[in-house]
Amino acid sequence: MKKNAFTLLELLVVIGIIGVVMAIGVVSYTTISKNSRNARRSADLETIRQALEMCRSIDGQYPAGIYETVTCPNSVPSVVTLKSTPKDPKPCDSGERYSYSINVDGYELTADCYEGDPLTLTNP
Repeated sequence: MKKNAFTLLELLVVIGIIGVVMAIGVVSYTTISKNSRNARRSADLETIRQALEMCRSIDGQYPAGIYETVTCPNSVPSVVTLKSTPKDPKPCDSGERYSYSINVDGYELTADCYEGDPLTLTNP
């Protein structure tokens, strides 16, 4: 009598192939997610940098902080060059905002949660 069924070996081979394909898919997904978050962080820092440069062209100096907005400190009335400071897409232990510090020569913007080495923009 002939039976139309799969053998145990055939089922194990198919399950093994599905497992390998799933593992490749998960690794690809996490890599793509990481790269997209890093691209967003780079774009956010560039947006903040442009707002800081607009303040410098209006006031002649950079603002003291970028916590909620980027507002030019000496302009009357106050000029807001960035209404809402972007937040990190996946916050890490150091917080959800990008760090900003003013020094003698210019400023330093850092994305501390950048996956890999921290991304830093400086001026000049």
